Amino acid sequence: MIIDRFGSISDSKEFIYVYQNAKKWHCDCAVIYFLESDTTKFAAVSSKKVGKAVIRNHTKRLLRSAFHSFTSELKDGIYIMIAKVGLEKLPYAKIQKSLRWSLGKMDSFK
Repeated sequence: MIIDRFGSISDSKEFIYVYQNAKKWHCDCAVIYFLESDTTKFAAVSSKKVGKAVIRNHTKRLLRSAFHSFTSELKDGIYIMIAKVGLEKLPYAKIQKSLRWSLGKMDSFK
C-alpha cells in the first residue's frame, strides 16, 4: 500500500461516519481513528487549538510523513489522525514510534 493510493476524505458525512463507527486510540501526538474498509483513505486533521496556520500545516505534514513510513504494512481502511497540541515540539522519531505503537494496538497491521 503506497500513500499515493490513499484517497482523501473531503465529505463531512464520511468524517462523521468514521468518527461514530471506527476504532479510536489516543497517543502522545494524535487521536487516531481506524475503520476497516475496502477503500484506502487517509486524512490528517489539525484544529485551531494546535496553533496558527503555519503550525497546523506543519503538524499535518509530520503526521503524513510518519504515516507514510509504514503504509506498506497497514490493512486497507480509512485512517483519520487528529493532531494534539504540542505535536510540533516532539521529535520525529517519537511521533513515528507513537503512531506505530497506536496502530498496532488497534490491530491495523497486516
